[in-house]
Amino acid sequence: MRKPITQTVDQLQMPDAALRVTATDAGGDAAAHAGYLRDWPCLNSVEYRAGDDTAEQALTIAAWNIERCKRVEDAAALIAQTGADIVLATEMDLGMARSSQRHTTRDLADALGMGYAFGVEFVELGLGDPFETETHTGQTNLHGLHGNAILSRFPLSNVAVIPVADEGYWFATSPKGDGQYRVGGRMAIAAQVDLPGGPLTLAAVHYESEDDATGRAAQTQVMLRAMQTLYGDGPCVIGGDLNTKDFGAARMTGPEILAAPQPVEPSFAHFAAAGFDWRGANTGAPTTRAAPGRPVRYPLNRLDWLFTRGVTSSSPFVHAAVSERGEYLSDHELIGTRIES
Repeated sequence: MRKPITQTVDQLQMPDAALRVTATDAGGDAAAHAGYLRDWPCLNSVEYRAGDDTAEQALTIAAWNIERCKRVEDAAALIAQTGADIVLATEMDLGMARSSQRHTTRDLADALGMGYAFGVEFVELGLGDPFETETHTGQTNLHGLHGNAILSRFPLSNVAVIPVADEGYWFATSPKGDGQYRVGGRMAIAAQVDLPGGPLTLAAVHYESEDDATGRAAQTQVMLRAMQTLYGDGPCVIGGDLNTKDFGAARMTGPEILAAPQPVEPSFAHFAAAGFDWRGANTGAPTTRAAPGRPVRYPLNRLDWLFTRGVTSSSPFVHAAVSERGEYLSDHELIGTRIES
């Protein structure tokens, strides 16, 4: 597993189109993928811009898989409605045709008056999934970056990308059999904010969608070990899309999941062993939303979670991922909680 990436830059160095074409031609070659992970600057640095507010003891923290963040201004309006001070964001694009070639993290942060840290999970070598590929036929990606971010009203410190899977699964194989090739791997982006009582560690994470519960547990262990080394065992909030799809397969209710998730999703046992709690920061309600024009998968699932340690969490909520005009924004709802140190 690659070591955490701690180099911060004002602007990521983009892989040019020729590099991406070369990588596309090498699809399926695991050794080539390892070289790209080592050599491409965008996969070895974090783009960071500081927020400038002073952190308070009580904060609202949200986590949201924004599904490429294709509607930046509507996403910003929704986040503003929640009063979130910090957003743990996953599935953020930079220079993708499917999201109008925008730097979605920077533009979202600008709209919210926040700073941000953005790390690359994948360099996308195509236009996206089959639906996106069909929709954007004939177009090309300007940069092809996709990743996770922390948006914050407050300055962030000790920023790091923590790889949780770097085997080149989306490059050495085509896991969905649909021709999606990507350079990179699943990861968390972590940082700290200084609260009146001391530092609070944050992490936004996205687990592998094609993995099983055992794989998700392994990703949890990798992330928690790295965070322990980087930040210790102080107050911490972790949030994101854990792809905990086995809850739906088990037909568990929200209260059942909150009370005893470990037998179905053993990753929760690792969180508990590291001192994290999920009961006070989550409602147990479904966090997925049916996407228009695509087959609906029932039951709607609980894939998105917040975990807290060393803080008091209260008033958890799930906010519908639709605009003020009722327009679809993501296949995941925004989740959030109030925390106090």
